[in-house]
Amino acid sequence: MLAAKRVLVILNPSAGRGKPGSLEAKVREVLDRLGADAEVCRTRDSRDATEWAASAARDGFEIVLVAGGDGTVTAAAAGAVRADHRLPLGMIPAGTANGLARVLGIPMDPTEAIEALDEGKIVDLDVMRIVGSETVALVFFGAGLDAEINRDVGSRSKARFGFLAYLASGARNLWGRRNHDVRLELDGVVENLRAHTVTLFNGASLELAGVQVGPVVNPHDGLLDVAVLRNPGFWRSVAAVLRLVSGPRGVGDLKQARHVRLDAEPPLLVHADGDVVSSTPLEVEVVPAGLRAIATSDYESGGRDAE
Repeated sequence: MLAAKRVLVILNPSAGRGKPGSLEAKVREVLDRLGADAEVCRTRDSRDATEWAASAARDGFEIVLVAGGDGTVTAAAAGAVRADHRLPLGMIPAGTANGLARVLGIPMDPTEAIEALDEGKIVDLDVMRIVGSETVALVFFGAGLDAEINRDVGSRSKARFGFLAYLASGARNLWGRRNHDVRLELDGVVENLRAHTVTLFNGASLELAGVQVGPVVNPHDGLLDVAVLRNPGFWRSVAAVLRLVSGPRGVGDLKQARHVRLDAEPPLLVHADGDVVSSTPLEVEVVPAGLRAIATSDYESGGRDAE
């Protein structure tokens, strides 16, 4: 797939745990060996990823690869969705969570990732977008607990401790967790309830250490999956989170919609794929097949491979 193709590599130089520049050197080496005509551009902030991805087709590129974490991938996807140029976007995982890469089966080692992308296939992915905004999410929007966890995990902690940094932040934020008055509207149907977290999933079933985790959601069905966590107190909240990540429909509150409005009192903090972006009120719509992405050759997309 990559041989003789003009490939734009959007690289976050601060991503990864190796020495500065080691990721770039490895990416250049592998792409050169595979025969790609690659140009590597190093980001200064997320806006670079968005703008470069948006202009990639106009600049003569045929494929966009993103070497970085979830934030860089989502920023690039926002540019691709805005431009609607339909260039395939591939991920070279270099962050802590690498959520979408895991969903698509991409190996976590950069060399293996690029080789898998070269042999991979193009699939159409749904995209979640805040209405009236260019802010998108590919894996999930979270309002409440998960947003606070991501807010409190600094880049140094992630680089040093990896997932343990999220666990520590989760424990701190679960303590004393209280419900809010929440108004949730799914495709025009309104429900008033008490809850402390509402999460909108697009694609979250992934493999960690050989184990499938996360609710079973399909990023190709044109629907958002909505989970509501409403149990106050530390241990009840822990149990609810564990049910959510343990597999199919365990949370008991997973619902589907194409359009979601969410309001809360007091307001809930909101994140998109790990980056805090706002607070409620939140209005999100699904963009069916809004992004072309590269998955591994054995990825099962439910018949939604791109043409």
